[in-house]
Amino acid sequence: MAENNVEKKISVLENFLPELVHRLNNHLGSILGYGQLLLPKMTDSESKKYLERIIEEAHRSSHVIKDLVDFIRKRKPQKEVIDLNELIESVLKMKIRELDARRIEVVKELSPSIPLTLVDPKQIQVALANLINNAEETITEFHGFGEIRVKTCEMEGQIEIVISDDGPGIPAENISKIFDPFCMTIKGRGTGLELTISHDTVIEHGGTMIVESEWGKGTTFIITLPIAEGEKKKGEGKRTEMNLRGLKGLVIDDERTFLDVVSKYSELMGCKITTALDAKTALASIESEDFDFVICDIRMPKMSGIEFYGIIKEKKPSLKDRIIFSTGDVLSDTTREFMESIDNPCIEKPFDMSALKEVIIKIVGNNRN
Repeated sequence: MAENNVEKKISVLENFLPELVHRLNNHLGSILGYGQLLLPKMTDSESKKYLERIIEEAHRSSHVIKDLVDFIRKRKPQKEVIDLNELIESVLKMKIRELDARRIEVVKELSPSIPLTLVDPKQIQVALANLINNAEETITEFHGFGEIRVKTCEMEGQIEIVISDDGPGIPAENISKIFDPFCMTIKGRGTGLELTISHDTVIEHGGTMIVESEWGKGTTFIITLPIAEGEKKKGEGKRTEMNLRGLKGLVIDDERTFLDVVSKYSELMGCKITTALDAKTALASIESEDFDFVICDIRMPKMSGIEFYGIIKEKKPSLKDRIIFSTGDVLSDTTREFMESIDNPCIEKPFDMSALKEVIIKIVGNNRN
């Protein structure tokens, strides 16, 4: 009887997990959004420091959820040709303020001559960010300041990325277990899945990852990725800085706080924003107005973002490529299958508002005549 009750509870938990992740992502999205809106207005240095810590901890919470989701979901890579140096720069740009605050210097040795590679940029970005986060935590736990070195080069027909730190290193008995799920590391934060996810992602892309370390002398991760022979990067030579002022956007989300955050941020960028708490209301707005972009939640009552997209394809096809989807429902098979079937961008909650700006710039730029 007791075993049956345990099995029943596990079954209920498995069924509820997607809903739990969805709710947590929505709430964390609002916390991060309001924090990022408030931060530039803070004048008191101590209050600003506390707010930055709140934002940092909210980011950590979101990474815990994303690590668990990535470990469970095992998404198929959506590959495109990219410049790895640019991807590394974007990862470091996101981390630089936090690293500076922790007195960690980043030394870059990025070879300007490395070839392009064919990878899923989001997955490789997460893999690299996990390694940077690991280095940051071990340095902080060990001596409170230090150095992270990031190097790229071409080596024996492969692209090589080397990420090293001057932290405590890894005891010899743990080296062989470092990529195992929930392996105990010195940092004691996160889920214990970060290095597993990074390793599995690189292998999935046809690459390799090895670790070299000696206790007391730091750690080095060496990654190789294949070269994209004869390929050209998407959008190469077309990237221009855009002014978003005066653009008209429509934001659709059934979470009032998240709707408020996204619309306020878009307005700060100079956009004129119309909001809707449901897709049916949004359709009425679209009939009377033209919009440069639409930000639409996927999972909503009454009418989902998927149903909304289907109607737009039929009634206003000129707008379908201007829709940016957002979702906290990252474990749903329906959501995943939908996003894999279309070319529209999807940003997973919670996300940095700066990431939203980049997506708006890209989607509006791609659809300008």
